Amino acid sequence: MPSSNVADEQDQRGRTSSMLLWSRITELEDFQQKLGKMEDLLIELAQLHHDIAARVREDMNVVVETATEGTELRKNVDVSFSMVLGKVIRGKM
Repeated sequence: MPSSNVADEQDQRGRTSSMLLWSRITELEDFQQKLGKMEDLLIELAQLHHDIAARVREDMNVVVETATEGTELRKNVDVSFSMVLGKVIRGKM
């Protein structure tokens, strides 16, 4: 094989390798940007989760407080209703 053909072939391989390398570098840069965006989104998601969990805790505290008040009210109504019902049954009302 003539030396000019060998040199041309090596030159062609070098250009192909260089193009392939730059193509891979570009892909890696794109992936790096996408990973950065994903990281930002994951941070936002974690913050939203934290905010939602805090609101749910607050709501659960209100639920427990309301349930406790409701239980006390029911006891008071049951006692009053029992007294009135007892009087009605005995004919005192």
